[in-house]
Amino acid sequence: MSATPFSPLLERLGAAGIADEAQLAALRGATRTPWWLALLLGFAAWIAALMIMSSFFVPLLAFGNDAVARAFGGILLAAASVFLLRRRKPFTDQMGLAFSLAGQALFVSAFADRFFDLVDGTDVLALAALAAGLAMAAVPSSGVHRSACVLIALSSLAWLIGPGTGLALFGIALAGGAVALWLARPAWSAHPRAPLIKAAAHALTLAALTLAPYGHAHSALTVLEEALTGYQAGFVLPVYRIGAALVLLATTAWLCRDAAALRLPALTGALLFALAAHSAPGLLVAIAVLLAAFHASHRPWIAMTLVFATLYLGELYYSLQDTLLMKSLALIASGAVLLALRTLLRARTRRTA
Repeated sequence: MSATPFSPLLERLGAAGIADEAQLAALRGATRTPWWLALLLGFAAWIAALMIMSSFFVPLLAFGNDAVARAFGGILLAAASVFLLRRRKPFTDQMGLAFSLAGQALFVSAFADRFFDLVDGTDVLALAALAAGLAMAAVPSSGVHRSACVLIALSSLAWLIGPGTGLALFGIALAGGAVALWLARPAWSAHPRAPLIKAAAHALTLAALTLAPYGHAHSALTVLEEALTGYQAGFVLPVYRIGAALVLLATTAWLCRDAAALRLPALTGALLFALAAHSAPGLLVAIAVLLAAFHASHRPWIAMTLVFATLYLGELYYSLQDTLLMKSLALIASGAVLLALRTLLRARTRRTA
């Protein structure tokens, strides 16, 4: 047991009667691959996958460049990825991921009129990508592969929704779904479909944090959208700002559901913070996800949400929609609210203790 990094945890599980000897032996045997070895294996797997796929595409193109050949080739690559992903080894997981992504891309390209014509008929391509992503996500595989497939499906769905208020509502739904899944982690962690649910939580979280700048006027996403589609923001900004504030308030209310003494000050502080940071709704989404990830004890997303929050603050500070004085006042007010809320909650906690 001393060779296992989780020895203290395994001892506690055995002492509490949560796991029997057979389960403890299985946990001891399931040692995790060192990160440096996993990195080398992943690099070698992707090189091998690229070499194999390059030799695969040459005879495929010899049979023709029509939609049937591309769809058949994509299905073959997807089937090969399923075979590799079932072996559950670091090398085969990475090679299976490469085969799966290439197979999905080749399958989706079959719905284009020409091999490199991926601009016209994008809704059809998005539907094909959505179906392929959901189908491959259902395959038992590694968490990275499933998260990537769910993320592809979510991106396709966002493309189908299109720019405007609908996409803003979709972003709020992503944030709410991510927060709900992390808050409910104790409920689904022992579910038979827990790996798929966890992959969905990862994909929802990344999609919500990535789409969060859409609710910020003149952000990179809105500028790109206006350049490509000519669509003006309209009701996007107020809808997203209100939705982000509601997600933060709902998260705070759920976390304080069993602490009546803390509920009112926490909700008041969350409301004041939402008002002070209304010009940076991405920050509100990041804080809500941070609270949920902290409740779920998921350290990687705790760190990532802090990184995203820093990026949103930087985008707000360097944006040109408000004067420097207004942005400075908003940041000062947000920080003052957080400090006051921290002081009040610590005082209430000591009093109840």
